[in-house]
Amino acid sequence: MKKPFFSKWFVAALFEMAGVRIPLGPGITDEIRPAREERVTLLEGEQLDESNATREEEDEDMDYHAETVLTILKPVALTMIFVVWAVKTIAGGTTDNVQATIAFSEKSDDGGGAVLWKSIANAAIVLAAIFLTTVIFVILYKYRCLKIIYGWLMTSSTVLLGLFGAGLFYALLEAWNVAMDDITCNFQLEINFSTVVFLMWNFAIVGVVAIFWHAPTRINQGYLILISGLLAIFFTKLPEWTTLAILVIIALWDLFAVLAPCGPLKMLVETAQQRQEPIPALLYNASVFVMMANPNEEPEEPEPNPKRKGVKLGLGDFIFYSVLIGRAALFDMITVFTSFIGVITGLFLTLLLLAILRKALPALPISIALGITFYLVTSYVLFPFTITLGSQGIFV
Repeated sequence: MKKPFFSKWFVAALFEMAGVRIPLGPGITDEIRPAREERVTLLEGEQLDESNATREEEDEDMDYHAETVLTILKPVALTMIFVVWAVKTIAGGTTDNVQATIAFSEKSDDGGGAVLWKSIANAAIVLAAIFLTTVIFVILYKYRCLKIIYGWLMTSSTVLLGLFGAGLFYALLEAWNVAMDDITCNFQLEINFSTVVFLMWNFAIVGVVAIFWHAPTRINQGYLILISGLLAIFFTKLPEWTTLAILVIIALWDLFAVLAPCGPLKMLVETAQQRQEPIPALLYNASVFVMMANPNEEPEEPEPNPKRKGVKLGLGDFIFYSVLIGRAALFDMITVFTSFIGVITGLFLTLLLLAILRKALPALPISIALGITFYLVTSYVLFPFTITLGSQGIFV
């Protein structure tokens, strides 16, 4: 039986792919060779295009992550700067403004052991309150009690902006030695207690509308920063070692709650991902759109990339970062700078791990660990050392 002619083409093509040229008939290899070279050229062109596309995508990813880091670092830095300014203004450069207590107050004549157990007990009470609140929140979200959750969040925001804002306003007036009845506006309208209540009520309501409904992005973010700063200023009134113990315990809790299989925050995130809906919480959204525009063309509106989700940082992270910096502001500005560097470095490392692992990570542990380390080393080693050098007339 005569074999079909196409088998010669098939065998020649196989050998040609292996780099062997065999003559199967007149003109066969001469016809295959140009086709093969054309296919190789096309494949090389496609590989080059894919390589260029991959390189451009990597460059865009680098730009995106860099912008994300800056978008997160700016509000964190602004919150800490606001807290430092308020604490230094209210304290007047002294450290005797500690007024708030939780359950056990630290006294100047307490020994090291008494201070340790009191601070741990106070921190345990705060942790119990946070644990109970988190569990209730997760249960409400699991059973879709969203109206209760949003009512809870709105009420808390109103209290923080209204009462804590009024408290900060009054404390600033006291620090500036200004009586409330002495404040007048351009129309000679005396600002008394009822006027302050009216102003703070409107300030709080506008904040709730901006956070939970609709407002320009800057106003929304500004109110979130103010809420974090106001609560952080309150925590700076706690004793030093109680504050440090709270920060350590909350950082450990954050580690467990986010990463442990039974962690409540991990369960909350997984539930939200399964439902494909946002988490109803006070979160600072750092969504970034990186635009690549041709200078000869008009810029177009950026379109969100579904593969890139904006980094969201809870306001609790803002608060506890600022608590540490506010506590350092009661000591010395050198401690403020070193603690600030520690917190920002830890946050940068956390964002780096987030870009690598691509899953929800706790934002407190690394920043709090570095911040407290820098705080203790500066306040108990570096600052006394510089004072000693200065008293001896030695300047480096």
